[in-house]
Amino acid sequence: MEHFEAHTNQPPAWRLPAIIGGIVVLAGVFAFVITGTGAPAPAAAPTVAPTVEAAAGHGDFSNSPPAPAISVADAQQRWQAGQVIFVDMRSGEAYQAAHLPGALSLASPDLNQRLAALPPGWVIITYGDASRPEAGQRGAQIFRDLGYGPVAALEGGIEAWQAANLPVERP
Repeated sequence: MEHFEAHTNQPPAWRLPAIIGGIVVLAGVFAFVITGTGAPAPAAAPTVAPTVEAAAGHGDFSNSPPAPAISVADAQQRWQAGQVIFVDMRSGEAYQAAHLPGALSLASPDLNQRLAALPPGWVIITYGDASRPEAGQRGAQIFRDLGYGPVAALEGGIEAWQAANLPVERP
């Protein structure tokens, strides 16, 4: 009996489902790494709360109300008092070009640990830039919804900070 194998230029039928399954698994691992192994403990309420206003006009990002916004002046005051951590919601390249003093990049591998270890009374201030003005508001809303607190979005993002002649860090 003659054995004969058909040769075709088509990939095996299992390849596409395997690739899709691999992508789904990687997305799940990525989501797990980004969110951590558990919900962080909420931070204690600050003894001196920042002056915040409800963020309006930034779009509806979830079913929860918008996170508060903080003015550059109030953010500067809290920063000078050593009571804030900035989280840069922009791309890694934009972060590398310039960022607020001591800011963590959203892509920082130790972001969850650093935020969970903040002393009571510290405020997480997120910010974006003119190309994505909603990024700071969205970031603050996400951190708040994850149980971090208190959080606020910097009004005007990095451009407003620079327009006030406040320092930025560059590599």
